[in-house]
Amino acid sequence: MDISKNESVSGVNVDEEVIPDEELGDSANEVAVAQKTHVSLFHELCTKFDFGMPMYDLVEESGEAHQKSFRISLTVWTLGISVIGKAKTKMQAKHDAAYKMMMQLKKTTQGGGTLNNVTQEILMKCLEWMKTFEFLNEDAVVQQTTETKNSSGILTSFALMRQINLPEYEVVSVTGPPHCRQFVMTCKMNEHVTRGEGKSKKICKNIAAEQMLLLLHHQFPD
Repeated sequence: MDISKNESVSGVNVDEEVIPDEELGDSANEVAVAQKTHVSLFHELCTKFDFGMPMYDLVEESGEAHQKSFRISLTVWTLGISVIGKAKTKMQAKHDAAYKMMMQLKKTTQGGGTLNNVTQEILMKCLEWMKTFEFLNEDAVVQQTTETKNSSGILTSFALMRQINLPEYEVVSVTGPPHCRQFVMTCKMNEHVTRGEGKSKKICKNIAAEQMLLLLHHQFPD
């Protein structure tokens, strides 16, 4: 399972996913993209286009201890818009809010609109920048299914869009000499478990995520 750290949201600790170092054979750019989350990507977007600091706030926590539900608001004053992320954990709710904000930006830009004093020209540049990240393309969620693609990132996006549990990864086997390791990793989501095998943890993770996407595609055919 991936290691986690805590982030603060208006005084409330919010778990943020951190992907550990992997034995990678890909380019540095591909590795950097694979490590991005919706929260980190939206923060990068706000910095790149001078939108100011995104403000997260826990607005509601409800439900029994074993079945909590969280609502986190995300506001960007420069853009003049606010969205609500909903999920079973604070981390998921925060990622959901960041994803919804980027989709709102995309929708407004494609409709020819503007946001506060942000011009259409800047919004178009923002849209072009977002297009470079496959896991922000809703059509890519079940279409990109090879280990060379960021299947784990696409699976995370799928889970956030559907508001279901995020995938949990675990290395269950490591064999072979140091120069020729062979890894086996599982991906768990709800009652489903898939496996990935390969020469690096990243390859295993993407293969397991790819198999999970295929299972979920049958469960959510639309």
